Amino acid sequence: MKGLEIYINNMKNKILRKLGISYLKRILRVINGPVFISIFFTRKCNFNCYYCATSKNIQKNDISLKQWKDIINQIYNQGCRFITIYGGEPTLRSDLGELIKHCIDLNIFTHVVTNGSLLNEELLEEFASYGYFLLGISIDGFSETNFSPKKYHPELIELLHKIKEKHPDNIDYSIHIIPTKENIEEVAPLIRTINLKLECRFSIDPVHSSMNPDEQYQYRSYCPDLLIKKEDMDRIRKMIQYLKRQGVQFFSPNIYYYYMNKWYQKKYSWKCDAGDLYYAIDNDGTVMLCEDVSTPIHFSDFIKLSHRKRVKTINKFKFEYCDCFKPCYWNPTNFVKHPIRNFRYQNILK
Repeated sequence: MKGLEIYINNMKNKILRKLGISYLKRILRVINGPVFISIFFTRKCNFNCYYCATSKNIQKNDISLKQWKDIINQIYNQGCRFITIYGGEPTLRSDLGELIKHCIDLNIFTHVVTNGSLLNEELLEEFASYGYFLLGISIDGFSETNFSPKKYHPELIELLHKIKEKHPDNIDYSIHIIPTKENIEEVAPLIRTINLKLECRFSIDPVHSSMNPDEQYQYRSYCPDLLIKKEDMDRIRKMIQYLKRQGVQFFSPNIYYYYMNKWYQKKYSWKCDAGDLYYAIDNDGTVMLCEDVSTPIHFSDFIKLSHRKRVKTINKFKFEYCDCFKPCYWNPTNFVKHPIRNFRYQNILK
């Protein structure tokens, strides 16, 4: 038993070390695969958030677990060691645990994002038994609203704390909050409340809207009435800096919020490296430029192309009005492009 405990305790460090090495290899061009992949394990969802288009007008069928495993194996062979599993709501699929186990067995840093509504002790125990992974819970406020049913549940936070105490080396948490015009006043109190009861990090990603109702984004809905103002973004940045000084952990480094604020002020634009440093895979196995932009290209065909041809092929689908500023994409880009400034990968994960 003691040998098993030592092995489990080392799993997190092993996974993080391999992640750091994969970033270093990408910086040095030893590998040309993506540093980060996100997948839509399913687009089905038991919620219908106003700002989210992920599960609206589903026209594709989910691929099988075997097909997902084959895709992840190929991603692994490309040198990628960071994957985020999204929905819809991924816990709607009964085989989610098997997918998590497959990723962990490959020593891939595995991040699962859920609304938490279907989590229970049995499911969390199963996930935690496989080894180290990061579980993200989406919470938008203290109560259900007309734009989001993702509300704070004290009993869920208590359960997460219980599982963390039982499996301290196998699970970490990130709490995902989407600030909007409607909930911006609740963001700081919500963070403080959760932080007192749960060891976790917070991911703050202000709502993005399509520019008009007809745009073909896959993740963003047309919701201009929820957009926060540029002065509100400045408040959020200062709030995050203050909370960090109080010991609250955030998923993104300070520099991300610094540039996000500049982006809101229209004083900064960044070259999106979707299709090169990262891309997404849809629930039917087709490649996406990012979480917002779909393509008809199946991953099995895409992965056979050379790195140069992959980038050239997928970038044909980039919209002229691509204008998001999501932390999951900005952070790895910043890391790879500025290795000296981010020489410790903990700056991204801590």
